Amino acid sequence: MYFIGSNSPVEIYNHIHSKISYDNQFTPSQFSKPNPDYDSFPIELSQEHGNQITPTAIEAPGNFLSQVPETDTDHITLGRKNTLQTEPTYPEQKPFKPQKLPLILENKKARPPSSPGITMLTPSAYGKSWGRASFGAGLQSRARFTDTADGALGVGIGFGDAKKSVGLDVNIGVVDISSFEDGNISFKLHRQLPADFAVAVGVKNFVTFGDTDGGTSGYGVITKMFRLQDSNSKPFSRLYVSAGVGGGQFRSESDISNKIDSVGIFGSVALKIAQPVNAIVEWSGQDLALGLSVAPFKKIPLVITPGISDITGNAGDGTRFILGIGYSISF
Repeated sequence: MYFIGSNSPVEIYNHIHSKISYDNQFTPSQFSKPNPDYDSFPIELSQEHGNQITPTAIEAPGNFLSQVPETDTDHITLGRKNTLQTEPTYPEQKPFKPQKLPLILENKKARPPSSPGITMLTPSAYGKSWGRASFGAGLQSRARFTDTADGALGVGIGFGDAKKSVGLDVNIGVVDISSFEDGNISFKLHRQLPADFAVAVGVKNFVTFGDTDGGTSGYGVITKMFRLQDSNSKPFSRLYVSAGVGGGQFRSESDISNKIDSVGIFGSVALKIAQPVNAIVEWSGQDLALGLSVAPFKKIPLVITPGISDITGNAGDGTRFILGIGYSISF
């Protein structure tokens, strides 16, 4: 049965703000003792009002001019024979000293961005963490070896934190939308790693209720994102490659028919051809599938993924049209 079990966003952006402030705190005594490593020159300061400063020659490091604001060059004379004369532009003006403040990070909870999916029939190593949930629906024009259309509904929620430790993705699916009596519960543990890697292990249909024919399928999968462009808004900017092994439905059709307890290899490649569109090529463990995943609205996390499965004829009885629709929320 086709069903998008995880519609979690792949990339989250944090807004970082920095701030620099200046404090009008400066006294001539700060430069009373010159640094012997620098050339020094005399400075005469005069101030008509406010804090009275007696015009006295003091020493300052040679890089002093790079540490104070620009002044009127008509009042500046440089050189050993000359002196630097600074006067305020208004009586209350004081020299200032720049200060370095720590970077201020704005901690705002990000909404799920609208990002297309990277798989169709198989799991990726990405998943939901705490604060994310998803709703999904899957349709196929006909089930294998029948002429009857089929559909499924599902809801998922995330626990933990895949960036700091590990995330747990829990999905509940209903495979009979006419009676809502047949369904399953699936689990996936996932972890995001440096260098744009992610790993996951999970069990599809770990718990079943009613009449289901999918069977329990354990698996492990790794996903790597390749940055082809400096910005994901550019065409052909990201490439996602997933590869995994698993039993159950990931085995070949002949092993399933002959009840051979084996493992199969599955994987997918997704290329972001435009900001809202991914092109997907996928091997389900039994046959090849092709599709597109589209996030049609920039600020609405809705993902639509149409595709065609069983293309090579290695499994089933011909190609089938499949469609997945997913929606993410944060809380």
